[in-house]
Amino acid sequence: MEKLERETDSKGFERLKNEVSRMIGVDYDNYSKSHLRRRFHARMRVVGTTRFIDYLNRLKTDEKEIEKLRDLLTVNVTKFKRDKKVWNLIEDEVIPQILERKEGSILKKIQAWSAACSTGEEPYSLAISYLNNRPSDDISFQIKATDLDEEALDFAKNAEYPSKSVKNLSRAEKKNYFRKENDEEWILTEKVKDLVDFKKIDIFKTSLTKKFDLILCRNLMIYFNNESKTELMDRLVESLKDDGFLIIGMSENLRAPAKDKVESYDLKRRIFIKK
Repeated sequence: MEKLERETDSKGFERLKNEVSRMIGVDYDNYSKSHLRRRFHARMRVVGTTRFIDYLNRLKTDEKEIEKLRDLLTVNVTKFKRDKKVWNLIEDEVIPQILERKEGSILKKIQAWSAACSTGEEPYSLAISYLNNRPSDDISFQIKATDLDEEALDFAKNAEYPSKSVKNLSRAEKKNYFRKENDEEWILTEKVKDLVDFKKIDIFKTSLTKKFDLILCRNLMIYFNNESKTELMDRLVESLKDDGFLIIGMSENLRAPAKDKVESYDLKRRIFIKK
């Protein structure tokens, strides 16, 4: 097989990127070109094309290939309480501090945001960690969970998970928050589901006016170009209340101006507090 076309500034790559955006319904202008190229190449090798324009022509006549590319571009790898040490801090320190503030406040509502929530394991993990803290009845908790992938959101709303997704949870958590359908299916209870509101949004095109007590945006920035990373980080910090917590992926780093508006709570676990 001939070498795959690699030039991401070519007309062929731009046409492919723009047409894929239209076909799938996701704006890929903010995405890293190298990330998109790797995904395109993976499917180009399978179908036996070497040029971007030839792969685009294949997509125009093959609906099944569009779906396969879509699945690859929106691949979701997650589970409940992924990165256990991070979740221990969230449950044992972050949530208790937020609860303590609310106990002494007139406003008793806690608002959290799980950005790029995928199939729902992250926001539901947050809901479980909140319930594990046994909050008082006069405090309310609402998690806004957002993603671009409608199929992933539908899966999250259905809230039925395979055994591999819940392996990080304790026996007590599985007993308290799930109903076991069979050996492979775990179904979340309503008391967990009721805390999470799922919605499809494009994080770059949606006005975010709420001030959140806690934002989780983990392992999303790795997909974007540098300019979009900077914009995203600043939008996240601006959406926090003063003293609100921001948690990003452990392989990610904040950059100015966002990093100048927060202080580190636990740098190793990438947990920050807005100044």
